[in-house]
Amino acid sequence: MTLSDHVALVTGAGRGIGRAIALALVRDGARVVLLARTPEELARTAELAGEHRDRVLVAPADITDEGAVARVVEEAAGHFGPVTLLVNNAAVYTLDEPPLWEAGLDAWWHTIEVNVRGCLVCARAVLPGMIAAGRGRIVTVGSDLGALPYPLTAYQFSKAARIRLTEALALSLDEAGATGVRTFAINPGSVRTRMTEPFAARFPDHDWTPAEESGRLVAALATGRYDALHGRYLSVHDDLDRLLDRIDEVRESELYVERMRVYGADGAVTSRWE
Repeated sequence: MTLSDHVALVTGAGRGIGRAIALALVRDGARVVLLARTPEELARTAELAGEHRDRVLVAPADITDEGAVARVVEEAAGHFGPVTLLVNNAAVYTLDEPPLWEAGLDAWWHTIEVNVRGCLVCARAVLPGMIAAGRGRIVTVGSDLGALPYPLTAYQFSKAARIRLTEALALSLDEAGATGVRTFAINPGSVRTRMTEPFAARFPDHDWTPAEESGRLVAALATGRYDALHGRYLSVHDDLDRLLDRIDEVRESELYVERMRVYGADGAVTSRWE
């Protein structure tokens, strides 16, 4: 399916996963706004769009700055039209972060500011237009570090918040009657980027996931074909068509969402809320 009717805003589009997602979207026909703090990196992503360069807008900004993001959304609307797809990708990570009781709290909180507040700022900037238009999708890049038992770090904490934010926002939109606006969280796998490069030296035999897989997944979600998976945490390794074929089971068993499981009165494992 073509994405020619989409205007996408991709954060962290200057390199790595964000660059791969932006290029996949523009190749599939979308008009793409590239947002990051470093103009030179954004310019390189735009250059890589090649013959599709006219469908790319470079927009340097800090995602934690409400005014700056609002100006980017306004510029996008004037250049291409209202944003119909937001990809919350930008994130920061501190290598060898000490435990909370030894960490500098300001540095710890900076990660939360970028990784969580940044998502909220960008979502608030585009949601009014999406809701008014009755269409739109928000895809947020998560991580299994936020879904699996793992020692506390600011990055892990922030990724867990992103996954929970996705479902909670989906429920809020449904409750408000904004049924044309859909949200998804995705797991990109272990991608070799500048942020993860230090791990490559430590684990030379690690099986890395190509960043292009994230681009493929986001482009697929943008088509609307998989809107029934609204609010769920999906992986680049998932077979989305298989999930659609079993959508009733996915919903009834509360699959691909975070849930507390306990022993029910009859001794069977059940949801806390059943």
